[in-house]
Amino acid sequence: MPLPLADDVQDQLATDRFGRTMRGFEEVGSTNTEAAEWAKDGAAEGSVVVTEYQSEGRGRHGRTWDAQKGQNLMFSVVLRPASHADRLGLITIAASVAVAEAIDDFVSPHRAALKWPNDVLLEGRKTCGMLLESSISNERAAAVVVLGVGLNVNQTDFPEPLVDTATSLRLATGRPAPRASLFARLLERLETRYDTIQSGDDASVRSAFHDRLPTLYEHATFRVPGTDRTISGTVQGITETGALRLHTPDGPQTVHAGDVTSRRSP
Repeated sequence: MPLPLADDVQDQLATDRFGRTMRGFEEVGSTNTEAAEWAKDGAAEGSVVVTEYQSEGRGRHGRTWDAQKGQNLMFSVVLRPASHADRLGLITIAASVAVAEAIDDFVSPHRAALKWPNDVLLEGRKTCGMLLESSISNERAAAVVVLGVGLNVNQTDFPEPLVDTATSLRLATGRPAPRASLFARLLERLETRYDTIQSGDDASVRSAFHDRLPTLYEHATFRVPGTDRTISGTVQGITETGALRLHTPDGPQTVHAGDVTSRRSP
């Protein structure tokens, strides 16, 4: 059965590729899994899987992503980047900027901020997360990349562990957001920012990311995934591959993955 959201967004798309081919579901295990399987069958770049509910939604580092049915945007985009595999982190950076830009149109006077590497924040709380999964064909290129996006749009209740850290567009503004219009805007910004880095213009995307990064030039501590080890230093920005640059007491360090555990002004 066609999903109304998938049908509604088609009439509002301003993209060349993203979302022009779309599969909509009332419920799936994971949109990333569905998109990856579709990609194996030849789905074109920009093909989108969207659902009203994910029973097995995934976040970074094996975390789960749970959201109320019919209130949010949960979708995945098939990408086929012509770039070196070590530059895949830039896709996440570009996508974070794109989502923040799209959200701004619907949350005025608020402005979305970013938390490295891929969280979008409103009033300091997380409203969007992403998961990038790739199939590497060789050391130099990724054959297929699937970008999963989970955006809290109209959800107003969150489970106890997330009450103080999560939010939605509706909670931030006090008004519901039109999901189809927002979805169309998201896909337009995603396509634009993705094409920008594919053309080699990394600098403008990194500059846009820095402009929304509250921790820039602040002292922060990051926990290394899967360990108890932490790295502390002053955030200097992101590299050409999307990693984070820190100035630490031991000198410059580059962080490729991690979560902010604390921050303070230097």
